Amino acid sequence: MQVLVATDGSDAAIAAAQRAITLLRPGAEILLVTIIPEMEDPMETAGGFEGPTLTEEEADQEFGEAAEAGTRALERTAAALGGHVDVRLVPLDEEPGHAIVDVARRSQPDLLVIGAGGKHFFRRLFTGSVSDYVVHHAPCPVLVVRHDHPAGEPSGRT
Repeated sequence: MQVLVATDGSDAAIAAAQRAITLLRPGAEILLVTIIPEMEDPMETAGGFEGPTLTEEEADQEFGEAAEAGTRALERTAAALGGHVDVRLVPLDEEPGHAIVDVARRSQPDLLVIGAGGKHFFRRLFTGSVSDYVVHHAPCPVLVVRHDHPAGEPSGRT
Protein backbone atom coordinates (compact mmCIF):
# COMPACT_ATOMS: atom_id res chain seq x y z
CA MET A 1 0.00 0.00 0.00
CA GLN A 2 1.37 3.41 -0.97
CA VAL A 3 0.26 6.41 1.09
CA LEU A 4 0.81 10.04 0.12
CA VAL A 5 1.05 12.29 3.18
CA ALA A 6 0.88 16.04 2.59
CA THR A 7 2.58 18.15 5.27
CA ASP A 8 3.73 21.67 5.94
CA GLY A 9 5.70 20.66 9.04
CA SER A 10 3.25 22.29 11.44
CA ASP A 11 2.28 20.56 14.66
CA ALA A 12 -1.19 19.96 13.20
CA ALA A 13 0.20 18.35 10.04
CA ILE A 14 2.59 16.15 12.01
CA ALA A 15 -0.20 15.08 14.38
CA ALA A 16 -2.36 14.22 11.35
CA ALA A 17 0.44 12.16 9.78
CA GLN A 18 1.16 10.32 13.04
CA ARG A 19 -2.53 9.55 13.60
CA ALA A 20 -2.95 8.29 10.06
CA ILE A 21 0.09 6.03 10.33
CA THR A 22 -1.38 4.35 13.41
CA LEU A 23 -4.48 3.47 11.35
CA LEU A 24 -2.56 1.90 8.46
CA ARG A 25 -1.32 -1.63 8.20
CA PRO A 26 2.39 -2.14 8.92
CA GLY A 27 4.67 -1.93 5.91
CA ALA A 28 2.79 0.83 4.10
CA GLU A 29 5.05 2.86 1.79
CA ILE A 30 4.92 6.50 2.81
CA LEU A 31 5.51 9.34 0.34
CA LEU A 32 5.81 12.57 2.31
CA VAL A 33 5.18 15.75 0.28
CA THR A 34 5.59 19.44 1.04
CA ILE A 35 4.49 22.13 -1.39
CA ILE A 36 6.58 25.30 -1.77
CA PRO A 37 6.13 28.35 -4.01
CA GLU A 38 7.73 28.01 -7.43
CA MET A 39 10.70 30.30 -8.14
CA GLU A 40 9.36 33.63 -9.34
CA ASP A 41 10.53 34.91 -12.72
CA PRO A 42 11.37 38.61 -12.20
CA MET A 43 10.79 39.37 -15.88
CA GLU A 44 7.23 38.06 -15.66
CA THR A 45 6.19 41.09 -13.61
CA ALA A 46 8.29 43.59 -15.57
CA GLY A 47 6.34 46.14 -17.49
CA GLY A 48 6.64 49.59 -18.90
CA PHE A 49 9.22 51.84 -17.36
CA GLU A 50 9.06 50.27 -13.93
CA GLY A 51 10.97 47.11 -14.77
CA PRO A 52 10.78 43.96 -12.66
CA THR A 53 9.54 44.20 -9.06
CA LEU A 54 12.18 41.67 -8.00
CA THR A 55 15.80 41.12 -8.99
CA GLU A 56 16.99 37.66 -10.01
CA GLU A 57 19.06 37.54 -6.82
CA GLU A 58 16.00 38.34 -4.70
CA ALA A 59 13.98 35.67 -6.53
CA ASP A 60 16.79 33.14 -5.96
CA GLN A 61 16.97 34.08 -2.28
CA GLU A 62 13.17 33.79 -1.80
CA PHE A 63 13.12 30.39 -3.52
CA GLY A 64 16.11 29.24 -1.45
CA GLU A 65 14.37 30.25 1.76
CA ALA A 66 11.17 28.46 0.70
CA ALA A 67 13.15 25.33 -0.22
CA GLU A 68 14.93 25.39 3.16
CA ALA A 69 11.64 25.79 5.02
CA GLY A 70 10.10 22.97 2.97
CA THR A 71 13.08 20.72 3.63
CA ARG A 72 12.82 21.42 7.37
CA ALA A 73 9.09 20.60 7.24
CA LEU A 74 9.83 17.28 5.53
CA GLU A 75 12.64 16.43 7.94
CA ARG A 76 10.53 17.34 10.97
CA THR A 77 7.58 15.25 9.81
CA ALA A 78 9.76 12.31 8.70
CA ALA A 79 11.49 12.27 12.10
CA ALA A 80 8.12 12.28 13.88
CA LEU A 81 6.92 9.35 11.77
CA GLY A 82 10.08 7.29 12.22
CA GLY A 83 11.01 4.48 9.89
CA HIS A 84 11.69 4.90 6.20
CA VAL A 85 9.69 7.45 4.23
CA ASP A 86 10.27 8.86 0.76
CA VAL A 87 10.21 12.65 0.72
CA ARG A 88 9.42 15.06 -2.08
CA LEU A 89 9.62 18.85 -2.16
CA VAL A 90 7.20 20.12 -4.82
CA PRO A 91 7.40 23.68 -6.20
CA LEU A 92 3.98 24.95 -7.25
CA ASP A 93 2.67 27.61 -9.53
CA GLU A 94 -0.88 27.07 -8.38
CA GLU A 95 -2.90 26.70 -5.20
CA PRO A 96 -1.58 24.13 -2.67
CA GLY A 97 -4.67 21.92 -3.01
CA HIS A 98 -4.23 21.75 -6.78
CA ALA A 99 -0.54 20.87 -6.38
CA ILE A 100 -1.30 18.07 -3.89
CA VAL A 101 -3.91 16.62 -6.26
CA ASP A 102 -1.41 16.84 -9.15
CA VAL A 103 1.17 14.93 -7.11
CA ALA A 104 -1.47 12.30 -6.30
CA ARG A 105 -2.35 11.94 -9.99
CA ARG A 106 1.32 11.39 -10.88
CA SER A 107 2.24 9.07 -7.99
CA GLN A 108 -1.07 7.14 -7.90
CA PRO A 109 -1.16 6.37 -4.16
CA ASP A 110 -3.70 4.03 -2.62
CA LEU A 111 -4.51 6.71 -0.02
CA LEU A 112 -3.84 10.42 0.46
CA VAL A 113 -3.57 11.80 4.01
CA ILE A 114 -4.03 15.47 4.81
CA GLY A 115 -4.66 17.38 8.01
CA ALA A 116 -7.48 19.86 8.47
CA GLY A 117 -7.26 22.78 10.83
CA GLY A 118 -10.17 24.24 12.69
CA LYS A 119 -11.07 27.08 10.30
CA HIS A 120 -14.40 28.67 11.11
CA PHE A 121 -17.26 28.43 8.61
CA PHE A 122 -17.10 32.03 7.35
CA ARG A 123 -13.33 32.01 6.95
CA ARG A 124 -13.56 28.74 4.99
CA LEU A 125 -16.38 30.18 2.90
CA PHE A 126 -14.25 33.09 1.71
CA THR A 127 -10.76 31.57 1.65
CA GLY A 128 -11.51 27.97 0.82
CA SER A 129 -9.73 25.03 2.33
CA VAL A 130 -6.88 22.94 1.00
CA SER A 131 -8.34 19.78 2.55
CA ASP A 132 -11.80 20.50 1.08
CA TYR A 133 -10.31 20.88 -2.39
CA VAL A 134 -8.24 17.71 -2.05
CA VAL A 135 -11.23 15.67 -0.83
CA HIS A 136 -13.30 16.70 -3.84
CA HIS A 137 -10.60 16.39 -6.53
CA ALA A 138 -8.12 13.68 -5.52
CA PRO A 139 -7.94 10.61 -7.76
CA CYS A 140 -7.81 8.29 -4.73
CA PRO A 141 -9.38 7.91 -1.28
CA VAL A 142 -8.51 10.75 1.11
CA LEU A 143 -8.12 10.49 4.86
CA VAL A 144 -8.63 13.88 6.51
CA VAL A 145 -7.34 14.04 10.06
CA ARG A 146 -8.92 16.93 11.91
CA HIS A 147 -6.86 18.94 14.34
CA ASP A 148 -8.73 21.37 16.55
CA HIS A 149 -6.67 24.02 18.25
CA PRO A 150 -7.31 25.30 21.74
CA ALA A 151 -8.69 28.84 21.84
CA GLY A 152 -6.02 31.41 21.08
CA GLU A 153 -3.58 28.90 19.55
CA PRO A 154 -2.85 29.62 15.88
CA SER A 155 -3.44 26.81 13.41
CA GLY A 156 -0.75 25.64 11.02
CA ARG A 157 -1.41 25.44 7.30
CA THR A 158 -1.94 21.90 6.00
